[in-house]
Amino acid sequence: MSDILHETESLCPVCLKKIPARYERIDGRAYMIKECPEHGEFKVLFWRDADMYESWMRQGVHAPARDHGRPEKRGCPFDCGLCDEHRSGTCTSILEITYRCNMNCNICFADANAEKFEPDMAQIRKMYAAALGSNRYCSVQLSGGEPTVRDDLPEIVRLGKEMGVAHLQVNTNGIRIAREPEFLERLRDAGLDLIYLQFDGLDDGIYRTIRGREMLDIKLKAIENCEKAGVGILLVPVVIPGVNLDCLGEIVRFAKGHIPTIKGIHFQPVSYFGRFPGKTPPDESRCGLSDVIHALCEQCPDELKLEHFVPRKQFDPHCDFSSTYFLSEDGRLVATSRFDQNAADTEQTDFVEKTNKYTVKRWRFQPGHEETTPLLRFAERTLTHSFCISGMGFQDVWNIDLGRLHGCCVHMITGEGEIVPFCAFHLTSASGERLYSN
Repeated sequence: MSDILHETESLCPVCLKKIPARYERIDGRAYMIKECPEHGEFKVLFWRDADMYESWMRQGVHAPARDHGRPEKRGCPFDCGLCDEHRSGTCTSILEITYRCNMNCNICFADANAEKFEPDMAQIRKMYAAALGSNRYCSVQLSGGEPTVRDDLPEIVRLGKEMGVAHLQVNTNGIRIAREPEFLERLRDAGLDLIYLQFDGLDDGIYRTIRGREMLDIKLKAIENCEKAGVGILLVPVVIPGVNLDCLGEIVRFAKGHIPTIKGIHFQPVSYFGRFPGKTPPDESRCGLSDVIHALCEQCPDELKLEHFVPRKQFDPHCDFSSTYFLSEDGRLVATSRFDQNAADTEQTDFVEKTNKYTVKRWRFQPGHEETTPLLRFAERTLTHSFCISGMGFQDVWNIDLGRLHGCCVHMITGEGEIVPFCAFHLTSASGERLYSN
């Protein structure tokens, strides 16, 4: 038996042409099913928990169309810039400042280590200006490649802060900041707010599978150096069934021991693009947000509950989730989120504004005060020892939903200052052809 949950538009994984798509409930799971007149039907598992999918679908909000977007010639998603069909502002701008990398991960969605032009400071200034023009208070993430391979990264950070970036983070594998604590200190002194640290688990077997080498000692040293330098960290695990889905609770317990330096964990279920072209991924290789949430609740049953996890109130609530906590003095995570705690308003602009305010306030190192009253100490602890568990499921060519893409608030800023939703920017066909040649 199957029931149609709702209909949308998608792309053919082979030819990238726009085609109709629908979500169906099949045996308690939510699938996307689409058919290309030329290349046939494609069926991909989206969420294993169809009941949660429907419950979250009811949390979706109306978002008005943009005014004065980029003129369309071919239609969404081929004219991003952003176009009039886009219904979201920017909550995070990503600037790829290099394609060079000191690793070669097989799951990389970026075109890392490709021989491409590296933006100079004039172009980076233009990219910052485009990000600030889209949303003055958005977070900016410097990414790549591996941004720390640039010796002028502290100057790039300083430029962003001087131009008015409210929250600036660096996405890194941690190698350089583990080996060169003085480089990390230069980043801090330039105004860096957060290290966005790739962190897939606490077993080197996981890193050998995902990253092709042992990395745990490097990750631990990077965290130690951030603690000494007073730089906040967000741990970012890629989640892969059969590799580390059963290890998420270990990551949470580890992170608790490093609060307030570690501000949270942002889980990213594996997506099949970039270096993963080929045939339709089988169900057992798929990891949806519902899988991550259920795994967290099962592995941390005393502290993490299903009702703590909330859709982020975007145009499509299936894009990401968050749950917020603070660490009590007896070492327990105390939930502060219950479905509508953050970004509860019905307008998309309110969601973006609240997201940015939360990030600026919570995702940076917050030193406390030793002498205070118990009440003030409690109030202060909710800020200095706040902790966020979130997740985002990036779309690949197999499950790309153009309706969901319209509400994307994570935007790539190109060297020409154009703005493209993240999932569209990195999308590749089954043969590896890129939707956008970045």
